[in-house]
Amino acid sequence: MRYRGLMMLAAVAVLTSRAAAQDTLNDPVRAERLRQQIELRFGERLREELGLSDEQSIKVRVALSGLATRRRGMEQDERRMRQALAFQLRPGVAANADSVAKLVDALTNHRVAYAQTFKDEMRELSAILNPVQRGQYLMMRDRLMQRVQELQQGRQQVPAGPFRPNRRP
Repeated sequence: MRYRGLMMLAAVAVLTSRAAAQDTLNDPVRAERLRQQIELRFGERLREELGLSDEQSIKVRVALSGLATRRRGMEQDERRMRQALAFQLRPGVAANADSVAKLVDALTNHRVAYAQTFKDEMRELSAILNPVQRGQYLMMRDRLMQRVQELQQGRQQVPAGPFRPNRRP
C-alpha cells in the first residue's frame, strides 16, 4: 500500500512536472497550479504515512513551502549561470577565460549553497517531527526524487516520434 502510494505520487509528480515544464513557456499560471497540486498531494501523503497531527502538518507545509520557494529561485539562478557559461563555451568562438572562471566559481558555490538547503530542511523539520518521522520523511523524499529522476531519464532517452520532431516526448 505504501509503495503503491509513493509510485502514484511519483507518477503524478513526473506527469505534472512534464506538463509544467511544457506549459511554463506558454502558461505560467497553469504551471504554478500544477506545482501546487504536486505539493498538496505530497503533503497529504506525508500526513498519512508519517501520522502527522494537524499542527505538525501545517508546520511542515509552511517549512517546506519556504524552502521550495528558495530552491526554485536558486534553480533559476543556476539556469542563467549555465546559459552564460554555455554562451562563453560555444563552438567556434574564443571564450573569455576570466568570465569562464567566474562562472565556474559561481556555479560551484551555488551548488554548495543549494545542497545546504537540504541540511536546512532537515534542521527545520527537527523542530516539528520526531526522529522517526524525520527518518520516514527522508526516505519518502529520497524515493520520490529517485523515481522522478528515473522517469525523467527514461523520457529523455525516448526518440522523437514522427509527429514531434525535435521535441522530447
